[in-house]
Amino acid sequence: MAQVLKEEIRKRIFEAALDEFFEKDFKTAIMRDIAIRAGIPTGLIYSYYKNKQALFEEIVRPVIWNFPETLKEAEASSDMGMENYFKIERKFYVSLFDRRKEFLLLMDKSLGTKYADAKDKMIHKIEQHIRVILQKRGTQEYDDILFHILAANHVESLLEIMRHYKNREWAEEMLDLVKKQFFLGSDSL
Repeated sequence: MAQVLKEEIRKRIFEAALDEFFEKDFKTAIMRDIAIRAGIPTGLIYSYYKNKQALFEEIVRPVIWNFPETLKEAEASSDMGMENYFKIERKFYVSLFDRRKEFLLLMDKSLGTKYADAKDKMIHKIEQHIRVILQKRGTQEYDDILFHILAANHVESLLEIMRHYKNREWAEEMLDLVKKQFFLGSDSL
């Protein structure tokens, strides 16, 4: 019975912290407010989590990345077009919809943590990915800023879908429309 109560308390702390961090951010969220949301004494949180940083890390852990592996798989494919996206990359992005709050915390609200540069790291990985894809296609040489612009637009598009999330079907449709626009241009819409 005691173990069931411990897991229930851990779950309440987790959910309260997720909401508190999401409404505020890491820096402005206060452990006392998390405890109030969870309906427990503040000190009890420290029985489960060493500090606010450890609690935040527990929340964002599920969205810390198998992303580089996804991109490597896509780059290894002989198909470098939109079909490759639908076959490999889309699964990763769609899986993030299940943890969109956690992903938004990681990308937008992690200032003051070791993850504060997560968004920049994701953009950098996508820059490298776009460069590899275009080199494999044998297209002309481009200024490096183009890769950065395309990658930053990709990440912001994904984040905007998550920020304005209505439901899973809507989010997948928006993601696919953005990708069609990216690969095929305005004539695809």
